[in-house]
Amino acid sequence: MEKIKVEKQDRVLIVTLSTPEKRNVLDEKTIDEIIQTFTEESKDKSLKVALIQGEGDIFCAGGDLKWMKEKGELKYTENLADARKLAQMYEAIWKFPVPVVVKVQGGAFGGGVGFLAVSDISICEKNAKFRTPEVKIGLIPAVISVFLLRKIGMSNLKFLALTGKEIDAFEAQKIGLINIVCEKDELDKKVNEIIEEIKSNSGYAVRKTKELIMKIFDSSFSYSLDLASHFLAEARAGKDAKEGISAFFEKRKPKFD
Repeated sequence: MEKIKVEKQDRVLIVTLSTPEKRNVLDEKTIDEIIQTFTEESKDKSLKVALIQGEGDIFCAGGDLKWMKEKGELKYTENLADARKLAQMYEAIWKFPVPVVVKVQGGAFGGGVGFLAVSDISICEKNAKFRTPEVKIGLIPAVISVFLLRKIGMSNLKFLALTGKEIDAFEAQKIGLINIVCEKDELDKKVNEIIEEIKSNSGYAVRKTKELIMKIFDSSFSYSLDLASHFLAEARAGKDAKEGISAFFEKRKPKFD
């Protein structure tokens, strides 16, 4: 990989945007590498968590304007194919079978906000800033809007997307874009705490819980209730539930795979 670093440590997939000299902007190569990584690693049943982070002072400054300018000058069909790759990248993260944690230092802008939109848990330091500035330069936060709508709701999406206004970490937390805000020197510690918390849980139950939430979100109310009933019945009959409940009554920590 040229634009990202990929590691696996103790059942955690760590994906690091590694072009800090360009504020970890997104371009065609970066997008291809992220798609490849999340597509391939989705098959690894041993994983419990994925972490997306960025090197340097800024997590991700969004799309590379030079790259976007070049794509805008292509034939429409080629331009569209490239735009669909961006959508494919976010979808690969959105559908990843284990929880995806995003760590933000400095800030996330434009396409960088898209990583937060497709994350399950997001953590930032208190001085981080967030913005979808596309309208300021005649662009549209198009692909990320699909996921931001689901993450922060229509009212908050309209405010961010139509104004291009910058918000701080606490505003981002208030609208649901960020889950945890902390001091800068505590960022790694907080991220590790969340990762360890998830890892201590039943891997089966976490995967199935995420799957259920995603299906409920895109389903009708009656179907969702029926689906939830099926998921609960399946979980209760599973070995992890039997071990977890036994451990509770025996006043010990459960032993999950």
